[in-house]
Amino acid sequence: MTSRDRSVSPVGASRFEQPLKAPVNGVRRVFASNASSPTSTTSAYTRGGHSSTASTSVATTTNTSPSTPTSSVLPSHPIAKDTPAMPHSPYPSRPSPSPSLDADEWLARFRSDPDLPLTSTDECPDRATLAAVYDLPIYSSDGASRPFGSLYDPSYALHTRQLVLFVRHFYCGACQAYLTALAQGISKEDYFAIPVPTSIIVIGCGQPDLIKHYKRFTSCPFPIFADPSRSLFKKLGMSLSANIGRVRPEYMKDISAPAWLAGQVSTVKKSLKDPEGIRKRDVLRGGNPMQIGGEFLFEDGEVVWCHRMRDYRGHAEVGVLREVLGLEG
Repeated sequence: MTSRDRSVSPVGASRFEQPLKAPVNGVRRVFASNASSPTSTTSAYTRGGHSSTASTSVATTTNTSPSTPTSSVLPSHPIAKDTPAMPHSPYPSRPSPSPSLDADEWLARFRSDPDLPLTSTDECPDRATLAAVYDLPIYSSDGASRPFGSLYDPSYALHTRQLVLFVRHFYCGACQAYLTALAQGISKEDYFAIPVPTSIIVIGCGQPDLIKHYKRFTSCPFPIFADPSRSLFKKLGMSLSANIGRVRPEYMKDISAPAWLAGQVSTVKKSLKDPEGIRKRDVLRGGNPMQIGGEFLFEDGEVVWCHRMRDYRGHAEVGVLREVLGLEG
């Protein structure tokens, strides 16, 4: 069975199935964190022999050690038999690519792949950049952290490909409209029909505890994480902008600029009145309002296509994503 055979359900990146449930060679990864604040605890973890500090405390335990605390377990993906786990690190180093194939040749085979009709792409992050962002933490809604690299590292990724969508602040009406259009444009049936199993993941720049409210705003079926420091945005080449954009995108075809801006205020006011909505202190915790995002397609640990926003309404159209994922043409 090849790596592209769908040996597992591709819905691990959706609301229909929890992602990354398989054990790692009988080893469970334990991440204990303070859900109230992603920066309230610190610990060090290592990858490839180099230590780095993340906003979480890490412990590693085997299934034969019932005395070890297991209050929060990071699910993971089976590691290849030829990639043994390193006992001092919860994330072993990714196997190096074949020395006979250089980076340009390696990426070229994807760009010429008829199953991946890439009409255009921005400059993709190189291996040095991906190494620099690997250990940067991203946070789930409960404040638990994980390294960004664990999303796309072949040793841990549930699927062959990962489409990572970076959105603006959690109150941005344009991004909310985008995710709503994406959920409609890539239905459950479409998701199963993607030729190469692909996880779809959303990352915003607000505080992690606002993710649950963002899900209500957008009805987004895909996993959402937060990068409140915006370190990933910066290192992956996404910038700050005050450009609203002159062209109305297809995903906002029924929403004019005035209606969009008024809608953001309306959404915040409505949520403030909701007993389960945001609080006044949360109004300024949604993320930097000038930050813009983009879309990155990873395959086997490399970025093979990407698009960076140029303005507040500059996401890649849903039709483009369908083509990149192989659902069109």
